[in-house]
Amino acid sequence: MKRLTLLVIAAALAWSAYWGWSAWAQRQAIEAWFEDRRAEGWEASYEDLSIQGFPNRLDTSFTGLLLADPDSNTVWEAPFLQVLQVVYSRDHVIVAFPESQRVNHDGNAYEITAQGLRASLVRDGGELLRANAEAEVLNVSGEAPLALSGLTAAISRLEETDSRYRIAVNAEGIATGGAALPGGSEDGLRLDSTVTLEAPLRLEDYTEARPTRIEIARAELGKDALRLSAAGAADVDRSGRLDGELSLRVENMDEAIAAERAAGRVPPEILTLIEGAADLLSGLSGRDDRIDLTFEFREGKTWLGFLPLGPAPKLR
Repeated sequence: MKRLTLLVIAAALAWSAYWGWSAWAQRQAIEAWFEDRRAEGWEASYEDLSIQGFPNRLDTSFTGLLLADPDSNTVWEAPFLQVLQVVYSRDHVIVAFPESQRVNHDGNAYEITAQGLRASLVRDGGELLRANAEAEVLNVSGEAPLALSGLTAAISRLEETDSRYRIAVNAEGIATGGAALPGGSEDGLRLDSTVTLEAPLRLEDYTEARPTRIEIARAELGKDALRLSAAGAADVDRSGRLDGELSLRVENMDEAIAAERAAGRVPPEILTLIEGAADLLSGLSGRDDRIDLTFEFREGKTWLGFLPLGPAPKLR
């Protein structure tokens, strides 16, 4: 019995020492990362850093977090951020975000407020295997305010390749300002797509993971009366331009225009232009209540049938 007690005590001391070493190594890695960013010209700082969670977790908490990347002209400020890991499985990370954070990009300021915003990711040797995010409510203020409710998003690497990922997004309600609308059976946002990258996605250097092909199996947006849906596939050439096609369907445009006219959110002359264009396009589609369009991206241009509309979209 005495020997068993000594073994238990020894095991407890050994595990305590391992947890303490893991917490110390975590702090050293974080401080080294911030030092590296500052050496690259970033402004990178935090007011306080604490690591808790003994005996099984490493709960890393930041307060007063600031990251500013001069290359992308992006600044991110968060009053609080928590990163949760199991001490014996460091490649599975859970991130809890604050209720309010700020992003400034190219001089445009955005405030992000959320309820229950959190994310998790699983990696293997630095390569991302899968990631998930969710929020009860997510509001983004700025030049184009957006609000979402019941938001879930996921990215996962497909097993048959190291650089092909499925991306899915779902939001039960959507609005262009204020609080997110409650979702109905056809309201909200839904996306199911696949992206092929030049190389596996690595969090440490995600800029190298450039897309080479995008496939949209399903993209749907429902807001008030308006219904939008799209599907298509396109390769991405070396210059970043799309080469492929995208089919777009717009339904209930008349009801949506009438709702905007009654709400007074869009100038009447703009609505008149949209209404005229919608009538023309629905006539081309052969139905008064629906617009069906197929855009082709080829030779660096965007085509609608035989009509060139301008340059093809460029992703990089």
